[in-house]
Amino acid sequence: MKKKYYLFILLLSSITITAQNLVFEQTFINAKNIQAYDNYIENVFSKTHQQRLDAGIIIGWDVWKVLDNPAENFTHMLTTVYDVEMQGKIDDFKWERPENVSQRDMQLRGKDLSEIREIVAVVKYMGLAQIRKEGGAEIPDFMSFNVIKLKGDKWKSYENAEINGTKSIAANSLREGWDFARRIDDYGTDISHTHVTVDWYASHEDYLKTMMGRNISDASKEYQQMMKLRDLRYRVLLKKHYSMR
Repeated sequence: MKKKYYLFILLLSSITITAQNLVFEQTFINAKNIQAYDNYIENVFSKTHQQRLDAGIIIGWDVWKVLDNPAENFTHMLTTVYDVEMQGKIDDFKWERPENVSQRDMQLRGKDLSEIREIVAVVKYMGLAQIRKEGGAEIPDFMSFNVIKLKGDKWKSYENAEINGTKSIAANSLREGWDFARRIDDYGTDISHTHVTVDWYASHEDYLKTMMGRNISDASKEYQQMMKLRDLRYRVLLKKHYSMR
């Protein structure tokens, strides 16, 4: 399982790859007490996900924290990566409580968690494409999470345009990588978004330099055409807080 994931991400930047069997489950959390919630991440939740990793039913678990936007309606984003074939085992998974943790301890933790954090949303995506720089980090430290809504129903046209628009990342680019994914849950007439892209960066500084656009130029005709197919709803910068493989 882990080998499959490493092959998925450690390819040359000139290659666009698909991963339509991988599910990326994002849980958006609004922590009312960030320090207390971070303590739960490191001392409780990480142990649960380590059990799932050891059982081979998930590929990875990452925690991201929002930067530069205190008005955002979430403070943390938890990402669970797994093969869709493991969904049944994930649904049936039972956490093994450590011997030094009593049932009462668990009840108290549940009550405490309900007071220090709110689960804003849980969203699932399927990977469509991913690119990394040659020799780049498996999971860079910063991500620009771009939330997109398709206009109309030209799914194939839009997805092909997005993938063809980022076939490679130059060696001198500030970006470390790029991901593209389609939402696979909660469809209807009032859906908030249909896709996400992720621009990866090694530092906060690199992200800001990209946004400053010192080498700005007009968008290509192909990019302008793609913009007619989708809306960029919003963008949020997140920093890696915890990562497990």
